[in-house]
Amino acid sequence: MRPTCHYLITLALLCLIVVGRGQEGNYKFDNYGNQSMLLNGNVTGSATDLGLAFYNPARLVFVDKPSFVIAGKAYEWSQFTFEDVFETEIDLNTSNFNGIPSIVAGTFNLKFLPKHKFAYSILSRYRSDIPLNYSSGIQDNPEIDPIENEVRRVTNISFQNKLREEWYGITWAYPVNEKLGVGASLYGSIYTNRGSSDIDVSAERQDSSTAGYSSELNYEQKTYGLFLKMGVAWQLSNIEIGANLNLPFIPVETRASLQYQENLFGLGPGEDFFAYEDLEDLDNKRRTATSISVGAGIPVGKSTIHLNSSWYSKVKPYQRIELPALDSAGQRFNLEPFEEEFRSVINFGAGADIYISPSVKFIMSFSSDFSATVSSINLFDVVNQSQGKVNLLNDFWHYGFGTDLSLKWGQIVLGATYSRTKSPFEEDIDIPDDILDDGALDFVNYITFERWRFIIGLEIPILQGKLNEQSEE
Repeated sequence: MRPTCHYLITLALLCLIVVGRGQEGNYKFDNYGNQSMLLNGNVTGSATDLGLAFYNPARLVFVDKPSFVIAGKAYEWSQFTFEDVFETEIDLNTSNFNGIPSIVAGTFNLKFLPKHKFAYSILSRYRSDIPLNYSSGIQDNPEIDPIENEVRRVTNISFQNKLREEWYGITWAYPVNEKLGVGASLYGSIYTNRGSSDIDVSAERQDSSTAGYSSELNYEQKTYGLFLKMGVAWQLSNIEIGANLNLPFIPVETRASLQYQENLFGLGPGEDFFAYEDLEDLDNKRRTATSISVGAGIPVGKSTIHLNSSWYSKVKPYQRIELPALDSAGQRFNLEPFEEEFRSVINFGAGADIYISPSVKFIMSFSSDFSATVSSINLFDVVNQSQGKVNLLNDFWHYGFGTDLSLKWGQIVLGATYSRTKSPFEEDIDIPDDILDDGALDFVNYITFERWRFIIGLEIPILQGKLNEQSEE
């Protein structure tokens, strides 16, 4: 009965893993700023909106009309497709549509530092909330892993993965001369990662006796810390060039906990068991890569071509959350369910804002987003306690297109980005088939993920001017 439960939850867990992996293991999964989002972040050397606080703080020196980003809203539609589930030649789809916040930012000046420029920004670095539920209803004479004399069964499964990280930052920039600027952004980070599972399987035998399996697991990691970005920007003839250094996460405080309960009953002595743990103040860490980005903005007539490349360092294997070796029943936990490791990757991309008229530009872009993940937090490994890990390595390609409308009172940016990945599933998780003689059934052949984000952004220099006037009064 316990193996049956694990097979049923595999599909739900894969949804959680793909999304979590896509956010933390793919460094260009999210972008910030209005034009910068449509350009897929290819703006290290040429950012013109306040997304520069994230991409290259030194670019603040060359922003002629500092603005207040009153809205940078994106709506997201995403879909998973699981191909050839259990070798049935059936594809299974699951989709989701929701609004996601992006960035709020503005600029300000200090009278006693007249040559220095400042900005503030608040952005959602990671945000996902994925509840998955499954109820089998009554299953008469279940064929998969039946217990002796079983006549019917009910299985209920609930999973949730919630990931949140908010950044609160201050950006400083200084013009060394008319063509060279330096800058830095310091972000305070509040990060929370929660995972939970609730599994209940109840079975009835021919003699009306019952058996059952249940498991509940909840874990949480919360960190407080800092991220520092340092940039340089200069103008070489008509070409804009920039470079940005992103330092690893600087922890200030970290917390982690895990609650776990599992029991099997009704099978008799030697098979029934009960386990319970409530673990607080677990040792935990969070590590991120060092990265360097370089980029350029090359004018072509009244249009601009944007080029960009980024290198990310490797992160050696470590335990995000460390668990004790034994639970209360003397049974061994899987000792590495929270192992994390990232390989070194290089991403590249290009974009263009194409001049149509004094008030209209068309924006288009593409960007690679190669997965750095070797292993990461994996709820499946905690619940399953199996020999194999479910590690999906997703290489994304992102595409963007839209318009930048310049009006008397400000700018409106409208557009969309599209992302897609297709990964073979080669993790050796087989579904045993005791009825057929052909061994085991592969879970799935390929997993496809695609996402659309629809962007509406406003920038209002007039409002920023009024705010500055009020502050001076």
